[in-house]
Amino acid sequence: MKIDIQTTEFGPYDPVRVGNVYPVKGGRGLKQGHLQVVIAITESREYHGQSALLLVTTKDGKPVGVNSYGLSYVEELCPVAFVEGLDNLTLVMRSL
Repeated sequence: MKIDIQTTEFGPYDPVRVGNVYPVKGGRGLKQGHLQVVIAITESREYHGQSALLLVTTKDGKPVGVNSYGLSYVEELCPVAFVEGLDNLTLVMRSL
């Protein structure tokens, strides 16, 4: 048997980008091994800096929630994986 590991070395100072994956750091999500995938980084606003929007998934990849954190907080985390192609995803919204 061989395991093809397709992750690269991540450092604590790698930039936050759409597709980065971070472990959940507390509560039930930590106990169950949930992961957070950066799905967007918001623009800075007058009263609020940039934020990272994260999709929370089980360790099997099933969505279970969402989080948002200030970008400065996420910059201190070390990514554990990367989701390829997420930054190029385009969704179409149409009227009903």
